[in-house]
Amino acid sequence: MLKQRLITAAVLIPLVVWALLALHTDILRYLLGFIAVLAAVEWLQLMGFKQKIKIAGIVITMVLTGFLCFVYMPTFFLLAATLLVWLMATILVVLFAHKPLPVKVVDLFRSRFFGVMIATIILIGFVASASLIHNSSEQGPILLLFGLVSVWLADTGGYFAGKRYGKNKLAKAISPNKTWEGVAGGLVLSGIFALVFYVSLLDTNMSLFSWLLITGVIVLISIVGDLFESVFKRCFNVKDSGQLLPGHGGMLDRIDSLLAAVPVFAGLLIASGA
Repeated sequence: MLKQRLITAAVLIPLVVWALLALHTDILRYLLGFIAVLAAVEWLQLMGFKQKIKIAGIVITMVLTGFLCFVYMPTFFLLAATLLVWLMATILVVLFAHKPLPVKVVDLFRSRFFGVMIATIILIGFVASASLIHNSSEQGPILLLFGLVSVWLADTGGYFAGKRYGKNKLAKAISPNKTWEGVAGGLVLSGIFALVFYVSLLDTNMSLFSWLLITGVIVLISIVGDLFESVFKRCFNVKDSGQLLPGHGGMLDRIDSLLAAVPVFAGLLIASGA
């Protein structure tokens, strides 16, 4: 399992780095949209949609909705709507980390209309916020790369620290394998990366403390993104969203943390003036 994860990462990471640093934002947006479509298909399958024609119809509707949003809605409005969803998701995860979800909440998550609506907002918000960061300035591409790498390192640090030291459950009712020790490991590894990035690459008047604080927040919200997907999985009794990426599960499994982290990162960059 670990070997497959490493091989897949070794293939994908150089491609992602090249895409972020070499492609124009308009082209990157289409690539991100394609990734969002793959995640949308898996999300619909997770929710129990079986007929390919129905899945295709819903995905096409989601894509058209996204297109209309990009054309007619300000990016800041899309970002605000996405951040609101993640605020509610964070409250949900905190409230029910260690106790079962109420029946009414489970029924809500099992509602296909609710699921499609939430998926649409989150996926469109992800593409919009990633594009916003990438196109924000000359440093935009490298800032977006920083956000992605920070989440990946947090995931890696969390995995190994949790395996070695994990004892105290983070959210045993949602994801029993996650521990507070894993969270600490993720924060430490991403924090070291943030320090190196700040000293060597970042061109800003922001203080080091503010930069580390932003990094810590996006790491924590990335965990919420992972747990929020786990809530959906538990409501539908599904283990993985798919098997597209060997060792990593489906595309949704791979980007669930980023779906939360990237919009929050964009919001924090705007709020800080960076």
